[in-house]
Parts: sequence; C-alpha cells; structure tokens
Amino acid sequence: MEKAIIVYGSTMGNTERLSEVVETSLSENYDLDRKDVVNTKVEELEEFDLIIFGSSTWGSGELQEDFDDFYSSLSDLDLSTKKGGVFGAGDTAFPDFCGAVDILENKLEELGVELIIESFRWDGDITSEAEDEIRSWAKGLE
Repeated sequence: MEKAIIVYGSTMGNTERLSEVVETSLSENYDLDRKDVVNTKVEELEEFDLIIFGSSTWGSGELQEDFDDFYSSLSDLDLSTKKGGVFGAGDTAFPDFCGAVDILENKLEELGVELIIESFRWDGDITSEAEDEIRSWAKGLE
C-alpha cells in the first residue's frame, strides 16, 4: 500500500478540520499519516509516495506562521518521484485569496512533485458543504 502524509498548519482550526476530512477520505487506500507542521521534519517527506499540504492564509497572502521554519527547510529536498496536492482555507475579502495554497503549490513543483489535482480552496468557516467538497477533492488524489 502506498504511503501518504498530510502536513497542515492551522490557527483557527479550519485547515485542521479540512485535514481530518482528507485523512478519513484517503485512509482506505493509503497508509496515512496526518501531522501538524510544527511536529514534522522535512526529511520525513521522503518516506511518502503522496504529499499533501494544507495551510490557512494570513495577512497579504502569507503562509500560516507555523509553516515558516518548515517551508524554509524544504529547499534541499528532491521529491521528483512524489505526487502531491494542496488545500487551504482563506477569505475572499483579501486580494490574495488562499495565497498560501499558491506558495505551497509552487514549492512542491520546484521540488519536483507532480501535482495530480487542482488545489482546493475554501472561503470562510468549515461547514458541512466544505466537508463534502473536500471529500470529493480528496477522491482525486486516489
């Protein structure tokens, strides 16, 4: 069975909740780990076939602050044999809606990861509709 990891950063709990739904959706088809970014070392990514990042967006399209050190440490990895996907929560009231998703997409591509699905972006609080939509999105990662 292929191995997958979900690495998320969440301040208000929205992205964490999305990560839980993704975990449940993929658990039948992957040997899966879900980790808060503050408890994850970048070297761990090399152990997985599928890498999924989730981050809320803050300020002017910035990563959730828990991602800062992790993100800075990613540059030395070669993940060219990996597949990936990115999701996040944001607020369309800001010009760079879900800018953190764009930042993480770009970094994964730079590291050679094949993004196998268009990234998931959610506006606002997590509702049952959001859970249904990310559940559908996660099926595209199988």
